[in-house]
Amino acid sequence: MPLRPLVLALVVASSASLAFAQTQPAPASTETPADAVAAPDPDAVFKGRMGGTFGKSVQEVMPATKRVAVAAFRVAFVTDNSITAQVRGAYLPGMDMSGARSSFYVTLKGVEPKTLQAITDRAYADFLQQIAASGREVVPMEQFRDSFAGFKVTGSPQQPHTKEQNGQTATFFSPTGMPLVFTHFETGWGGFGNFDLTNYRKLQEISSQVNATVIAPMLVVNFARMSSSGNQSGLMSRTAETGGELSMSVAALNSIYIRTEEFRNGMLMKGDEGSLQMAAAIASPMQFGTMQTISEDDNRAVRTAVNVLGMFAGIANAGGAARSVKKAVATTTDDTYAAPANDALSRTSAAFGRWWKKYPATP
Repeated sequence: MPLRPLVLALVVASSASLAFAQTQPAPASTETPADAVAAPDPDAVFKGRMGGTFGKSVQEVMPATKRVAVAAFRVAFVTDNSITAQVRGAYLPGMDMSGARSSFYVTLKGVEPKTLQAITDRAYADFLQQIAASGREVVPMEQFRDSFAGFKVTGSPQQPHTKEQNGQTATFFSPTGMPLVFTHFETGWGGFGNFDLTNYRKLQEISSQVNATVIAPMLVVNFARMSSSGNQSGLMSRTAETGGELSMSVAALNSIYIRTEEFRNGMLMKGDEGSLQMAAAIASPMQFGTMQTISEDDNRAVRTAVNVLGMFAGIANAGGAARSVKKAVATTTDDTYAAPANDALSRTSAAFGRWWKKYPATP
């Protein structure tokens, strides 16, 4: 692999690996288009890095972009969340700590695919509108629709693509009329190999054809904010704790950034290539649904009894590590879910538009 694509692969892959990180309470923002005056600096919400040019940020090349084509747009709706905490066993003279492990699972129920498709269509239209408000010309889908035939497509409108990875299950939707595509940077979700450049090269080609910067955002809509005490040593902690609460957010946004000046021999020969991503989740304060525990299991009673017996035999912590598993269901309805999902996506699009507006196109 040539050096330039290899460097870009490292840049984009490092950001894509964080795409489905669990939403933690601290970084979530509740900004809204209505209170843009009080909104945080968009540089605190988004960041990006170019491949092949060490040290150059996306912000440095954004002014060169006068036209933007959103040639792929994916919304991943998380339907299952899980999180684990662990305390590793440790031993010191006179002290034996056997560790602990806690797991929490929550599944979303009550939302139909047609609702998720409608949310996606609305998010795409709003996303384009916010980019246009930054002063850029947005290339309409009709100008590159013929290029869709060259994509390797995943799923279909009749059979949405669903996949599990890193303890989360997500169902993916693309706007009506646009195929669902993944690049080799998103192998965990798209299923393509690391060296399958078909879709990536096609995005480079579209950039050349329409003379515009191409972006392909993936937005992750999560319904729960999960918490964990993390992975710790038994020397530092004795208990492992996990939990979660309903909280609608756009937990991640990741995209490639391609501006092709010269496309030859089926690949970009001159231009800009990089990636951009959210640095903090954007949450909606709107309430939706209820969460109910459906099963809870731990070995507390058995462990206590075995520990007591072990004491008489001179065996410390004979009961072994503490273990607990809790499973819950989050129940909602189409309308109740759609309102905060639309709200979180709208807030994200508005923040993204402000980011582009902060770095206006050069005359």
